[in-house]
Amino acid sequence: MHFFYSYTTNVKVGDELLVDGGMVRFVVTDKIGPDVICHCTDPGLLLPRANLTFWRNGSLVQEHNAMLPTISSKDWLDIDYGIAEGVDFVAVSFVKSAEVIKTLKSYTTARSPVSQIAVIAKIESIGWSYGSQRRSRCTNTLGTGPSVQQKVVQLCRQLNKPVIVASQLPESMIEYPIPTRAEVADVSEAVGQQADALMLSSESAMGQYPEKALAVLRSVSLRIERWRRDEKHWDATDLPIVSSSMPASISEEICSTTSRMANKLKTDAIFVYTKTG
Repeated sequence: MHFFYSYTTNVKVGDELLVDGGMVRFVVTDKIGPDVICHCTDPGLLLPRANLTFWRNGSLVQEHNAMLPTISSKDWLDIDYGIAEGVDFVAVSFVKSAEVIKTLKSYTTARSPVSQIAVIAKIESIGWSYGSQRRSRCTNTLGTGPSVQQKVVQLCRQLNKPVIVASQLPESMIEYPIPTRAEVADVSEAVGQQADALMLSSESAMGQYPEKALAVLRSVSLRIERWRRDEKHWDATDLPIVSSSMPASISEEICSTTSRMANKLKTDAIFVYTKTG
C-alpha cells in the first residue's frame, strides 16, 4: 500500500491496519518510505473512502481517512446538484473538524440563501469524536456511531441539536429476515437515550430485507417509547439559562414545561400554534 509520507511516519512493523473499524484487517510486515507492506489477516470488501486506523498493542496509533480531504471535488459537484434540486439536508461523513462544517454551511448559504439547507455531521470514529462538542455547535443535526453514542446524544440534547443514531442497528438483517436479540437491545438503548431519529444504512441500501428492517426499527422504537411513557422513564434535560436576551430559550423552556406537564397528566396530544408550520 502506498500512502502520503506523513501518514505513515509513526507506523512500525507489527502494527495492525484496520479498515472501517475492522471489516478488513492487515498486519504491517515491512515499511519502505511511504510504502507499507501488509499481510491480510481478515479479508473483506474494500470500499472507496474507507476509514483507516493503525493500532499497536491494542492502542490507537493514528487515525486518518484514506482520502485526505473530507469533501472531495466530486462531493462539491454533488452538493451543487443537490442545491439545484432543492435538498433540505447535506450529510457529511468522516468529519475531521468544525471548520469543515462551517465551510460547507457558508457555501450552501452563498449558493442558496433562501432555502437554509441544513448540515448533518456524521461522527464515526475515535479521533473525530474528541471535537464533537465544537462540531455540534456548528451543525444543524448530528449522526453518531456507537463508541461515543450516549455522550454525543446527551450533548446534542443539551445544545438543542437533533441527533440521529446510525450504528448498524439491525445489521444482521442484511442477510436474515429477523434481527438478533442484541440488535433489538441496541435499538432499545438508542430510544432510551432519547435520540431524535434512528437510521438504516446497509440494511436498506443493499440488504435482502429492507422493508422488514424498517418495520423492526419502527415497531421496537414505538414499543420502547410507549413503555417509557407508561413507566414514567423520561429524563429531564437541563436547558440553557433563560434570560430576556435569549428569546429562543424562552420558547424552549415553554415547550419543555408543556412536555413535562403532558407526561404527568398523561395527555394524548399537545396542540401548538405556529407562524411558519
